Parts: sequence; C-alpha cells; structure tokens
Amino acid sequence: MELIAEDSTTVSTRLSKWAADIRAVKENKLSPEHKRHSILHLENIISLNNILFYTGFFFSYLDVSYVFPWIMMGLSISSHWTTVSHHISHGGYTEKHIDPNTKVVDKHYKYNRFKYGVKMRRFFDWMDYILPEAWSCEHNIYHHYKLNEATDPDNVQHNLVLLRTMNAPRVVKYGIIAFFALTWRLFYYSSNSYKYYKANRLNYTMKDDDYKQMTLAGMITNEWPSWISKVEYFTLVLCPIIIYRAVCFAIIYTFHLYFSAIFTATHLHNVVLNYIFADLFCNVHTFAIIVPNHAGSDMYLYRTTVKGGSDEWLLRQCISSTNYTLGNDVIDYLQGWLNYQIEHHLFPDLSAYEYQVIHKDVREVCRRHGVPYVCESVFVRLWKTVKIMTGQESIPYYEGSELEKHMLE
Repeated sequence: MELIAEDSTTVSTRLSKWAADIRAVKENKLSPEHKRHSILHLENIISLNNILFYTGFFFSYLDVSYVFPWIMMGLSISSHWTTVSHHISHGGYTEKHIDPNTKVVDKHYKYNRFKYGVKMRRFFDWMDYILPEAWSCEHNIYHHYKLNEATDPDNVQHNLVLLRTMNAPRVVKYGIIAFFALTWRLFYYSSNSYKYYKANRLNYTMKDDDYKQMTLAGMITNEWPSWISKVEYFTLVLCPIIIYRAVCFAIIYTFHLYFSAIFTATHLHNVVLNYIFADLFCNVHTFAIIVPNHAGSDMYLYRTTVKGGSDEWLLRQCISSTNYTLGNDVIDYLQGWLNYQIEHHLFPDLSAYEYQVIHKDVREVCRRHGVPYVCESVFVRLWKTVKIMTGQESIPYYEGSELEKHMLE
C-alpha cells in the first residue's frame, strides 16, 4: 500500500511559512516581460546549437584527433536535450505566447509542449534515442512528482542496489559506471522511458517488479515486462532514428561517390567516426550534468508520497535537488541550465531564463528559514554521486530526520 504523508499546512509552521515565501518569489519576481525575453533567450540557444553542430559537422572530415568537431557536435546534441527540449516539454514556453494578430494563445505555436516532438515533428524538433512523449511521461510526471521515492525512475540509490552491494573491487564498479556513462541514452534511457509511456497509454498500474530498470540488455535476455512489445518499441522509438541517420549517411556517401577526388574514403570515414565520438561525448556530458542532480549523502529519500504542489512537496524538491555553479550564460550553457535544478523542481513550468532571474531570491528564502540550499561544483556533485552508486555512502531518509523536526516547529 502507498503511504501518503499528511500535509501540515493547516498549522503555521516553519514549513508553511517557507512555502508561502517560495510561492511569492514566482508571483512577485516574474513579469510578462521576462516571459517575452525567455523566447528570445531560447531562440538564441537554438541558434548557438545550430552553429556549433554544423560548424563541427563541416570540419568532421578531419581526423578525430583534432577533437573540436566532435566536441562541438556533442555539446549541441546535449544542449538540445537538456536546455531546449527539456524546458519546452515542461511548458516553459507554452502558455504565455500570444498571437499578435488574434491576441489569443496560439495552439500551433512551435514551442507548445503538447505539439513539440510529437509524431512527425520528432524528425524536426528532437530526433534522439528517446521518444519525446516517453520523456515527457517518465520525467515530467513520474520523476518530478515522485522525487527520490522508491518509484522515482531516477532514484540513483534505489536503481543501483546491485552495483552498491556487488562484492567487487571499486575499480570494477568504476568501470561499470564508465560504461553506463558512455552508453546511457541508448542502453538505458530510451527503453526505460518508453516503459512509463506505455504504462500511461495502457492506463496500467505498475507493480513493484515493473519499476525494475528496463535496459536494452533486458530486451535481449527477455527480462522486459510482458505488457511491453519489443517490436512496437523498436518500430516506434528506434526505427525513426535509424532511418534518419541512414538518410543522412546516404547523402554524405552520395557526395563521396560523385566527388571522390575532394571527398575521399578517408574523409568519409572521419565524418562517421567524428559523429560516433560526438554521440559518446554527449552521453558522458549529459550523464555528468543530469545524474548528480538528486544524489549525494546531503540529499534525502522518502518512504511516503505527498500531494503535488503541497508545502512538503515543495520542500522535497528543494532539499533533494542540488544546484551547480551559477554565473553566466557560458557556464549555464555548458551545464545545460541544469545548474538551476532547485528552482526547476520548485517551478518546472518556467523557462531556462526565468531560473536565472529567481535563483537568488529562492536561495535567500531558504537561508532565512534555515532550509538547505545545496550549490556546489558539478565535479564535486559527480564524485558524491559515484560514492552513492558504489555503496561508499548512502542517501538518508527525510522521515524521522532532524530536518523534518526543524521544519514542523
């Protein structure tokens, strides 16, 4: 049976006062002008992504030892997921767009969360190993509203019990983590996100065993739940990206056939290899900036669930999330705007730019009420996450902690 914690908002406590002040930050700090600037900010990021990708691609005929072509392409792919598609799918750019002619919300607006990446638009908006609708279901619903509970699909400590308890040298465990980092978009995220999407489509109530991580390895060893069709997964999720990349390669190969004197077989080989390196770099980069967001011995796990939007739900988003170094657009871009993870989990429907606007106010509210606000270097957080993964440290539970007592005073 799922335990639901009672919301103590009927009594004036430190928690209720903190929550009221947090909500006031969003209400008082942001204006329609910020939302309008958010669109320009997003389009600048998209333009930068395009410049980086196509510049890297233009020079991808060079040997991979030149590094910069696959780094540029990899960063662009990362940013398109973590900054662009991520915040669009949350609705950060949806509701406030007013058509200048009709003066009403444009339902066909290209950054509408309900249209972005759906069906054929996947080929133009976000072509990756992850089905956009599956990402929205797994991340926006299950992760955000079950943060660090046993049913949170991104609960690091819960997901890696086998690795944490494995009787093996640490160097072996580090090697497993490195493999996971190099392959996780395809090996893990693609299939596991699809599971939540399929459960939602079938209106299926997942059982305890269904929450086991669903990887491509499980597809081969026949460990997937019986209600998941492997053929449907391949057809709906992987087949489009295979076709997309096959067409791209065919165009490049045709160029090689007709202009082999200037675009040699070596150049063709380099283009393919540079793209593979870009894909691997994107995996490592996104692993480093996504996975540590809620892991570390200074975060909290939960045995109970709470109502979304309640005071304690807000608190959980804050004390089980960590920000990274904050500063300017360059630092934020390199970290996919995930360095504002606390603000993002408190208000997931805001834009990347708006998190820059409110983060100082959120931090001040937390300081004033004695609520933890963790902000450290991404490298520090990554190492703390590795310690959780390998069983060197553990994330404590909030229920019964000193912090819980403090917040209910």
